[in-house]
Amino acid sequence: MRIVSGTWRMVLMVWLTLFVLTGPPAYAAESYITAPGEAARAAGLVTESLGKAPQVHTLRITDKDVTMLVHDAGSNGVEEWRVRQGTRLLFFSAEVVSGPSARQAPSMVDNLASGLFTLDKVALDKTDAVARSAIAYAKLEGEASVQSIEITKRVFLLPAPSYGDIRWSIYVTSPRESATVYADAGGTIIGGDLSNTARARNMNFISDDDWPKEAAIESLTGVIGGKPVIRDLTVYPKSVQVKADHPTTKGATVGYSWDISGVTRSPIASPMFPGTEQEPALSLGEIDLSKLGKVRDAAKTAWGNDKSTLNYMMLRLFSDGPGKPEQRWTVHFTDWTQSGELALFTNSGTVDLTADGIVRATDLPDARQPNRNWLDATTTRDVFAVVSEQFGKNARFAELSVSGDSMRILAEVPDTPGKMREYNANDRGITASSMMMPWDAEFRPERLFRMDDLAFFSAEKLNELTARTFTRLKVGSDMSLSRYTFSIGQLMSPDGSFMVPSPDGKVTLEIRLEGQDGWKGGRVTYSSTGEEIDVVMP
Repeated sequence: MRIVSGTWRMVLMVWLTLFVLTGPPAYAAESYITAPGEAARAAGLVTESLGKAPQVHTLRITDKDVTMLVHDAGSNGVEEWRVRQGTRLLFFSAEVVSGPSARQAPSMVDNLASGLFTLDKVALDKTDAVARSAIAYAKLEGEASVQSIEITKRVFLLPAPSYGDIRWSIYVTSPRESATVYADAGGTIIGGDLSNTARARNMNFISDDDWPKEAAIESLTGVIGGKPVIRDLTVYPKSVQVKADHPTTKGATVGYSWDISGVTRSPIASPMFPGTEQEPALSLGEIDLSKLGKVRDAAKTAWGNDKSTLNYMMLRLFSDGPGKPEQRWTVHFTDWTQSGELALFTNSGTVDLTADGIVRATDLPDARQPNRNWLDATTTRDVFAVVSEQFGKNARFAELSVSGDSMRILAEVPDTPGKMREYNANDRGITASSMMMPWDAEFRPERLFRMDDLAFFSAEKLNELTARTFTRLKVGSDMSLSRYTFSIGQLMSPDGSFMVPSPDGKVTLEIRLEGQDGWKGGRVTYSSTGEEIDVVMP
């Protein structure tokens, strides 16, 4: 009994001696991941051991340890420091700080210094909250938990291997699935690799809204870079395809594909069409996929047929319309018959929309093309409203010539004052013409007008003047309305003068009638107040 008591007294004395000399063992958290503030506290122990703020290359966190690869100024390499939970003693669980241990420096990027960061750049104090957010983002089947976290700078491969910004990679598992979730330096979730989840296997990038759009852009940026080299980006049900300028071959493009497992690059380069290289391109940072669902729904409404398939959605920088180049989605559909069988190959078409989901043009199958007469006075005014919206309130026009299914527009380029351009408008939208007459290309401010200058020519006034034209030309049903032409004067000569000038310098209207054979025709020109100023009989 004395031997036992003596042994316990000896143990107790040793323990008390250690307690006095070193203080009580530091309490180690049950988990450096889930216990609030514990990851930051453990990393701080390394700072204390070093006696200075470390330059960190990689920081790894698990439940039981925190490991850091830090810069070794002596060798210009890296060394490893580790904080781990020791053996539990009575009511205490001691922490062990070990290091430095020499490690081989990462070799993918030559400039090691550009891959270093300080701990104050990372929200380590939010590790527990970031872990919970990652679990919520991954949405794994079964009870999920974070197994590990790695914090380091991203590596870009092109045009040359280089470091980017800081990223958290959070590995989440459940009994059935796993995922890697990504966060920025502040701990905000920005995407993830969900390829090992049932949700990803069943995911449809077009019909589903809940897929990692941010991760797609982040991953593509990591491979392609952030320069404006994107010619188009196409969303398919299972992948996102990108066509970009080739990084080394001038005048060529190369394709990239992103799916839930990552990015691949096509080994084949394709030549650009002549003139493409001079056209503006997009950067991945300018592309916002968060509004994809809004664009899709607006396209479906414009398409107007529930018995159709949405095949793909392509985004590009559209520069052939009025105003500055704008991002435009082209959504491709195919109609199906009542039985679900494909009716005809020609039953495909597209809807063009802005990045915000505003419909710019609808190209329906021939069988469903709208039977709309642009010379209907109400329709004419509606078309003017669309033109005004797309060109801008202050846009200036030289001529608007309306026919039964289209309109010719001669206007000052909205974002290039002093430059003239011809545009063609129809039910498929507005596009710039590649050719124009030399005298049309000349900038003459005296012949320009704004859309508000057409206020006199309301739908009611157009109907009245059209009826007067039939009466004045003394024709009936053997002729029909062929064209409205709005211009300061009519029939401009190469020297810029008008054969039919405006009496007050304001907009005139020529109403032209034609016979069924196209050979017989006549016209009446009206002033800005509706007075006849020129008549050509049939």
